[in-house]
Amino acid sequence: MTAIVTIALLVTYPSMPDEVPTHFNGVGEADSFGPRWSVLILVAIFTVVGALFPYLARKPHLFNLPVRVTEANAQPLYREGETMLVFVGVGLSLLYAGIGLALHEIGSGIALATGFTVMMGAVLIGLIRTFRVSARAEQR
Repeated sequence: MTAIVTIALLVTYPSMPDEVPTHFNGVGEADSFGPRWSVLILVAIFTVVGALFPYLARKPHLFNLPVRVTEANAQPLYREGETMLVFVGVGLSLLYAGIGLALHEIGSGIALATGFTVMMGAVLIGLIRTFRVSARAEQR
C-alpha cells in the first residue's frame, strides 16, 4: 500500500497546486498549508518508514520490550512484538493513504481514522499481550 500511495503521489506531483495541505484537523479537513515540495518530504519519510517496518518485524531481538526477556519467554514475546509491528505498519500505511487522498481533496476521513485506530489498537493490544506472555512465563 505504501508503494502504491508513493507512486500515485509522485505521478500526480506535477499537477498539484503550488500550495498543498500540510496538516489536517480531527475530521480530516486541511487547516494548514505549505509549498508543493513538502509532498516530496512526506513521500520520503513514509517510504523509508514503510520499508523499515517489515525489516524490523524480522528482527525481534532488537525490540525495546517493556518486560524482561528471558529464555523462557523470548519466543512468545518476539512473536507478539512482530505481530504488533506488522499491525502498526498496516495502520501507518492506511494513514499515509488517507493523507494522499486528502492532498487530492478526495474523501480521506475513513482512511485517516482507520489508520489511526489500527495503529493505536495494535500498540494497546500488543502491550497487553506482551505483559500477559511475560506473566505466563514467570508462573511456569
